[in-house]
Amino acid sequence: MHAALTDISDKQRHRGLVAAFLLACGFLLRFYFLQKHAFLAADSILYQDIALNWLHHHIYGLTEGVQIRATLIRLPGYPSILAALSWLFDRFLHATPGTLRSFLPLLWLQIAADLATCCIVAIMARKIGGTACGLAALALACLCPFTANYAVAPLTETFTLFFLALAFYLLQHWLDDRRTRWVVPLAFALSCSVLLRPDEGLLAVALLPVLLMGGRHKPLLQRLQPATLCVVLTALPFVPWTIRNYSTFHVFQPIAPKQAVDPGEPAPIHFERWFRTWGVDFTATQDAYWNYPEDLINTADLPDRAFDSPSQRQQTEKLLQQAGYEGKLNPQVEAGFETLARERVATHPLRYYLVLPLARLTNMLFHPRTEMLPVAERWWQFSKHPWQTIFALAYGALNLAYFFAAIAGLRSALKRERLLVLSMAGYIALRCLLLLTLDNPEQRYTLEFFPLLIVFAACLWMNPRQPPKGSSADGP
Repeated sequence: MHAALTDISDKQRHRGLVAAFLLACGFLLRFYFLQKHAFLAADSILYQDIALNWLHHHIYGLTEGVQIRATLIRLPGYPSILAALSWLFDRFLHATPGTLRSFLPLLWLQIAADLATCCIVAIMARKIGGTACGLAALALACLCPFTANYAVAPLTETFTLFFLALAFYLLQHWLDDRRTRWVVPLAFALSCSVLLRPDEGLLAVALLPVLLMGGRHKPLLQRLQPATLCVVLTALPFVPWTIRNYSTFHVFQPIAPKQAVDPGEPAPIHFERWFRTWGVDFTATQDAYWNYPEDLINTADLPDRAFDSPSQRQQTEKLLQQAGYEGKLNPQVEAGFETLARERVATHPLRYYLVLPLARLTNMLFHPRTEMLPVAERWWQFSKHPWQTIFALAYGALNLAYFFAAIAGLRSALKRERLLVLSMAGYIALRCLLLLTLDNPEQRYTLEFFPLLIVFAACLWMNPRQPPKGSSADGP
C-alpha cells in the first residue's frame, strides 16, 4: 500500500516537473518575441490615445490636433486595461506615449494572460482525456508561436483568447454539476470577450444552446433559468455604454459599428465593395485596403484579377491617383468605385458571392502567420528572399499541422464531452460564416480558433482507459 502511494506521488511529481518545464519554455518563447519582435500596430496607438484621454481628460475620445472628440468606434474593454495600467505604472516608466516602452506593463500582462490561457486549455484537455492529454495540450499551447507572437503586440487578441478559453472552461464545469455558481463567472467571461471584440458575441451564441440543452430532462422553466441569467448578466455592462452613446451621439449603438466610423463620418463603402471583387489575401489588405484614401495605392501592386479589361485598369488607376492625391474621401471617387464594383459584380456574380469569400476564408485559415515578423509581404518570391520563403513555408506547414491534428482528435473528444465539443466546434463554424462576410482578409481573425484546436489536437493523446464522462457527454 505504501509502495503504491509512493509510486503515485512520484508520478505526480514527475508530471508537475514536466508541466513546469513546459510553462518555462512558453515563457522563454514569449520573452524572445518581446525582445526581438514586439510590434506596435496603428490600432495600438489608437487604443492608447482613447485610454489616456479617458484617464486624464475624462473623455472617451480621440485626439485631433489640440482637441479631443468623443468616439464610439472601439468598445471600452481594451482601453480600460490600458487606462488602469497607465494609472499604475506611468509615474514610474516616464515613457512617451506611442513608444514601445509605454506599452511594457501591458505586454507583460499579456504574456501572463497568454500563459494562463495555456493552463486553462491544458486543464480542459486533462478533464476530457486524462493527464497525457492535458500535458499534450500544455505543450501545444505553450510552444505555439502564433499566439505567443500576438502576446507582445498591444492588440485585443491575447485577452480575447484568455476569456474565450475561460468561458469554455466554465461551461465544462457547469456541465458537470449545473450549479449557478458557474453561470455568473461564465457571463463575466462572455461580457469581457465582447467588450474586447464585438464579434465575440458569437461566443455567446455558441454557448447558450448548451445551457438550454444541458438539462433537457428538466422542466422548461428550469432549463431557461441558467441561459436567461447568463444573457442578463452578459448584457449588463453594455447598458451604460449604450446610454452613453445615445446621450453623446443620439444613436442606438450597443457595440462598436462595423465600419469603425463615428456617427456623421463618411465611410468608404463603395471602395470596400470594389475591394471585395478581387481582394483575397493579406497582401491585398496591406497594399490597398489599409491605404485608402490617405495614401497612394499603386495599381502595379494589385493582382490581375483586380481588372477585367485594360479600360478598367485605366479607370481604376485614375481613381486611385485622385484619392491618393487628395488624401481623404471624395464623393466622386467613391461614385467611381461604385460603378466599377457594380460592373464587376454583374460580370462575375459567382466569383463575387461565392469564390472570393471562400478564398478569403481559406487564406485567413491557412496563410503563413508571418504578419508580425520581419518576413517579406510577398514571401513566395523565392528568388528575392529564399530564406524568408523557406521560413514562411515552414510556418505555414506548422499552422496546417495544428489544424490537421485538431481534426484528427475531434472524434475522440466528441466521445468524451459531446455538448462541450459541439459548442466549441459550433463557435468555429459560426466565426467562419462571419469571416465570409468580411472585406479585408487578416490571419489574426482566425487566431481565436487556436485554444479550441489545441484541445481537440491534444485528444490524440487521450487515455483510452479513462471512461467517458456521462454528465457532460450527454446531459443528465
